[in-house]
Amino acid sequence: MADALLELDGVIAGYGETHILRNVSLKVAKGERLAIVGRNGVGKTTLLATIMGQTRQHAGSIRLRGIPVDGVQAHERARLGIGIVPQTRDIFPRSLSKRT
Repeated sequence: MADALLELDGVIAGYGETHILRNVSLKVAKGERLAIVGRNGVGKTTLLATIMGQTRQHAGSIRLRGIPVDGVQAHERARLGIGIVPQTRDIFPRSLSKRT
């Protein structure tokens, strides 16, 4: 595989002391797409939140373009290009989404 754009290696993460993700590893190269599927409650949202720096990472590593982002604050990860577009359509307040 080409150099990974995003790589997780042995990530254990969750909320507080609770582990939701256990030993998650994946690589996504530039131009590749990755789908995360599963039933409710299996950790899909927690995985995305962990990549964005919004959970407690207990072990493992997360690298963006080969650079470790472990311990990097969520707002700094956003500046590096890590983000999410939520499923819901209420991203912007109604006053901004209505055109006259």
